[in-house]
Parts: sequence; C-alpha cells; structure tokens
Amino acid sequence: MKHPLLLIFLIAVSCNVSAKLKSDSLKNNKRPKIGLVLSGGGAKGFAHVGVLKIIDELEIPIDYVAGTSMGSIIGAFYSIGYSARQIEEIILSQDWDQLLADEISRKYVPFHEKENYERHVLSFPIKPKGIELPSGIVKGQNIINLFERLTIEYHNISDFKTLPIPFVCVATDIETGEAIILDKGYLPEAMRASMAIPTLFSPIEINGRLLVDGGMVNNFPVKEVVDMGADIVIGVDVQSALKSKDELNSFVDIINQTVSLMSLNEFKKNIDFVDVYIKPEINSYSVGSFNDADSLIHKGEEVGRKFIPVLKKLKEKYQLEKNKIKKYKPPVDSTTYYVKNIEFKGLKEVSKSLLSGKFNLDIPGEVSLYQLKQGINWGYGSRYFDQVDFQLLGNRAKTLQVRVKERTTKRFNVGLRYDSDNKAGVLLNTTFRNKLRSGSHLSFDVKLSETPRFVTTYAIDNGLKPGITLQAEYNDWNVTAYEDLEKVGDYDLDYLKFDAKVHSILKESYSVGIGVRAEYYKVKSNFTFPDLEVENDDDYFFSYYALLRLDSHEKAYYPKKGISLYGEYKLVTNNGASLDGMERPASIAHLKFQKAISITDKFTVYPKFYGRVIWGKNIPAFFMTYTGGIDQTDYFDIQMPFVGLERMEIASTNSFIFRGDFQYELFKNNYLIFKANIGKITEDVNESLRTGEWIRGVGVTYSYNSLIGPMEFSLMYSNKKDKILNYVSLGYWF
Repeated sequence: MKHPLLLIFLIAVSCNVSAKLKSDSLKNNKRPKIGLVLSGGGAKGFAHVGVLKIIDELEIPIDYVAGTSMGSIIGAFYSIGYSARQIEEIILSQDWDQLLADEISRKYVPFHEKENYERHVLSFPIKPKGIELPSGIVKGQNIINLFERLTIEYHNISDFKTLPIPFVCVATDIETGEAIILDKGYLPEAMRASMAIPTLFSPIEINGRLLVDGGMVNNFPVKEVVDMGADIVIGVDVQSALKSKDELNSFVDIINQTVSLMSLNEFKKNIDFVDVYIKPEINSYSVGSFNDADSLIHKGEEVGRKFIPVLKKLKEKYQLEKNKIKKYKPPVDSTTYYVKNIEFKGLKEVSKSLLSGKFNLDIPGEVSLYQLKQGINWGYGSRYFDQVDFQLLGNRAKTLQVRVKERTTKRFNVGLRYDSDNKAGVLLNTTFRNKLRSGSHLSFDVKLSETPRFVTTYAIDNGLKPGITLQAEYNDWNVTAYEDLEKVGDYDLDYLKFDAKVHSILKESYSVGIGVRAEYYKVKSNFTFPDLEVENDDDYFFSYYALLRLDSHEKAYYPKKGISLYGEYKLVTNNGASLDGMERPASIAHLKFQKAISITDKFTVYPKFYGRVIWGKNIPAFFMTYTGGIDQTDYFDIQMPFVGLERMEIASTNSFIFRGDFQYELFKNNYLIFKANIGKITEDVNESLRTGEWIRGVGVTYSYNSLIGPMEFSLMYSNKKDKILNYVSLGYWF
C-alpha cells in the first residue's frame, strides 16, 4: 500500500472483530456466522478473486455472501461451490472483448447477411414513434449465456438462500431509483441485472421491474448480509475513490463518479458494520480494465496476504472450521442432459418452426452442452433476436426453456468510409424483415459520396429449398482510363442493373444459384480504352449466370480461419440470345479464393487467387478485365486486384493473379501485413498461362482495427509500374 499508516489503522480496526458479535452467539457459545460482502467496480472486481484465494488458503468458513455488480458475479459463483482458483481460471480464459461486445462468429450469420454483417458503425431500431437509440451499447447476449452455462446445475434453484452458501445481490429499479434485493428467481438473470451499468448494458426486466446496476444505490451491501444472519462481516471494497474535476477526463470517469456519488451515503452507513475491511490498491485501473484481469487478481491476493494475521486471529479465536461445501464441477461441452421436451418463450412475430430449426435437437433424447451452445448461436446469429438464452428445469428428465427477445424487424443503419480511390462516403441503410412473408428481408442502401449509389434488395431465404433474391441498383461511377500505364483521361459512368436469382443455401456457408441480369450503362464524357474509343455512348446487356459461393470465415476482417470463394460463369448478350458481331453470347468465367491459415495466435497467412477469363470477339469495354488496386473494392466483377498497380490500371481479356498475405498482430488490433503477388495478363483465352506477360508486385500495410472499422495505410511497388504507390482506407467497405 502507498499509505502504511492507513493500513495499520485498518488492521487495528479489523482486529476488534468481537465488538459486533451478536449476543445470542456469545451466550450460546456458538460459532459466529461469517458474512462476505463484495462491492461493485467493473473489471476492478477481479481483485475480489485474489482476496478469496487467501480466504480459501486459510480455510475461513463463509456462511453468507452479498454482492453488487461484479461483486455479485464473483459472489454467485463462490456461493454455488466454485473455488477462488476455479473462478480465476474462468476469468482468465475469457475473451473479454468478444464477450462484452456480443460478437458472434460469422458462420452463424445467414448467408445473405454475411456481406452486410460488418459494414455498419451504428444501428438503430425503427419504432412507431420513429428511430430510437438503443437502451444500452451491449445487449448482454454472451454474458447471460456464460452465466447460464457455468451455473447450469442450479437452474432449478429459485431461492438463493438455499444455495450451498446463501446469497443475495443488489440491483436498481431504473424507474423508481429503489434498491432491489435479489434473493429469489433465476440466478444467471439476477447476476446479469446486478451488473447492468446504465447506457453500457441494456437493462433487464425481472418481475415487471426494469433493473440496472445495483451500484447506483448500494454498491457495498453490508446490511443485507447482516440481515441474513452474519455476526462478522468481511468486506472487500474495489470502488473507485472520488476524483477531482481535473481527473474527470472521459465519459467512463463521469459514469464512475456518478455511480459513486449516488451510492456514497449508503456506503457511509454500511462501512460501520464491517469487521474486516479490505481495500486493494487498484486506483491505477479502471472499470474497463478487463484485459488486466491477471494483474487485478494479483493485486487482490497481495492485499489479502497483508490481512493474513487478522484472519488467522479471527479463525483461532472462534475456532473456525471450513464449511463442508461440495466443490462445484463445471460442465464441459461433452456434458449431456436428458431433455424430454423443449419450450420457446418470447416468440411473437417469428415462427416457432424457424427457431426450432436453428436448434435442430432430437428431443426427447440426450442433449450435450455443445449442442445447446450451437443452437443458441444459430438462433442469435439469425438476426431475428436481441437475446437468446436458456434454462434447464427438472431433475433427471429436463425441460429445456429457450427464452428469446425478438429484435425490432425495422432497422436504420449507418456506415462511414474513406479511401484513396473513392474518397469519403456515408452509407444510409434501412432494413425490414418478414415483409410479405416470414424469413424475408427488404433493404434500401443509399451511398452519399462523389460516386453515389442506390441499391434495393428483397430476399427470401429458404435454406436448402430454393429461395429468391431480387435486386435493383444504380451507380454513378468515376473511373480513370489508362493506356500503357499512363493516364489518358477520366470518365463518368451511369450504371443501372436489375438482377433476379434463385439460390439454395447449406449450413449458412455455401450457396449455389442461377440468375438473369439486365444491365444498362451510359458514358457521360469522352475517354479512351486501349484500341477502343467510346464517346458519350450507352448500351444495355442481358446476362445469364450460375454462381457458387463459400464463406466460412469467422470474421470479415482479419479472420484466423475459414475459406471464402466466389465463382461465376455467365453468358453476355445484348439481344437475349447473342452479342452483336457474334453468332453466340460471350462467355465470362470469374473466380476469387482466399483461405486463412493461422500459424500462431499472432501470425496468419492468406493464400489468394483471382482469375477472370473471357471467350468471344468484340467484347464491349464494359466487360473487359481490369487489373490493379490493392483490394477488390468495386461494385462490379471486372476488377482483378493487384498489389503495386493503380486501381483498374491494365485492361485485358484475361487475368490470373496469385497472391499471399502474411499478417502479424503486433499488439491487440494492430497488424502489420506483407503482401506479394504475381500475375499474368493475356489477350487470348487459348494462350492461358503459357504466354502473355508476367507482372510482380509487393506491398506492406499497417492496420488498426478500430470501432469504426479497419484503418489502413499501405505502400506498394510493382516491376510494371516501377514506382512506389500509397493507399489509405478507413472504415468498413460498403
């Protein structure tokens, strides 16, 4: 501690533990009951575990536990039989960023939504009164699921005083400001309510009350543990000290200070009833220091060891013996339960068959915890629900209750982006679900930029059964024309497309389909292509195509596993049957492939291939193959990325690009990526890879994966261009 005099004073006060023993215990010569109080404090609550390790080490019996916020989580686990070391293992094994952000692997997201899953910075529900802000940044999906899995053996217990160690926690009624003592109900739900910091976590409704973090009114529930019957109270306080105005520099500081002020009077009342008051020295940490869990636990253990003399004296004076509590054995993925039936609660607009299909359980029968996790992930990933959780009731034959909160079917979404080629852009999107029929979605995209875009899509997803997608798109597109790698001009292109396809989807990762597409373009200014001049031209085309798509990446950006593949073959006509100057349609085959290979936790390799081949003569300029640009960032399939060239710098018939990206995570969310590619540009499909020109290029990218999307700066070079180029990209692609 930084203040040794304060420590001596606290220990001196703590030594006088007999002063508050209840008279009945003394008269009857009974062992005094020990109560444990754990305060709230966000991530700083991890320090509780360090103190508990000392209590376990000394075998101090704990008869009652009360907690608030993070203290309620640690306390609940301890009360059902988890040891301090088990709780430590749980904490250190979590990916807290993923847990607190409600992130879910893209493999659970419907195939038709994978492209849109990571492109919006903000998303708002559209209610009858208009667009509304969410009730909290985090819905708590992953948190409640974690609590439910780790307490699964106690789902039947509705009275927390009958747990191996009687337990209570505190929440706040956000409507009335009243402190709510939670000693009955569903334990994971009570834990979730007690930690719901306003604005950060969505409130949770229990028994008609809308509850948030108990720390707003009672962050140190000493009176509650005394009322349970505690004669001696051990209190661990991880609350932040009040800050001066010069120290209030962030919204987190303001939230902490607000909570501390609101509960300050109650804390002053409670502190007088604490016999052993332990306060870890953790002022340098914040409520959001989840990634410092190891250090915080160590800090708690450090201060706990300073109180060993006090705790030993307490144990010897009253001859305390450790309670014989059955050590909790947490379930693993292979743990199975016999489930006799399944119930769905909370369904209103979404059909029972859709949710049942996502779980795909053979009931009655044995169900593993892994199957439950998968079912919940598939249900939540469907995007129809803000929360999907479960409760397992009964003894030998269980009833599985799946509880859902349906997501608002109307959403307003916003995206932001800047890159060197397309400059700044804002995406405004509205999405409506279950229009005309269940399982459908209707969306409208408006891109506001120098190159505006409008897209409307209506899709029906039927899984393996054929579904349909109808799409209309308009682009006002600006492209630079090159000849012999020299800029020869710019042109503006108005592009209009109508697309209809029939498709089938397997396990949300594979899609096959066929479709027809009508395209119209109009060139507004003069420009030059190699061997082709077009002046204020316009034309239309009809295409028939077949496609195959695969996407099993767990993330759209910086994935560590999975494969993505897009393959398309199409016939291009301008009269429905042939192409002018040809007796048959033109044929175009297009393939792009990427695989993520995780070598270590920090190092990932991405082998990639891009290829495009055209059969036919007199191919319109619009359907030629254009090679160049660090990424495939256009709305058309005519571009083949190539590191070291400007976007769409080389026009040709065919292009084959072999590329490898080597990504190293320098530190969290910061990446250094080396990119190398080699490609062949040919004019005749019959030449293929045997002849033509080989080109080579390399590049290096520094990237930061921010809250608004990837922020990247790249330098690149090719033997064809023979100069260093740079490229800047900020935000999700749209």
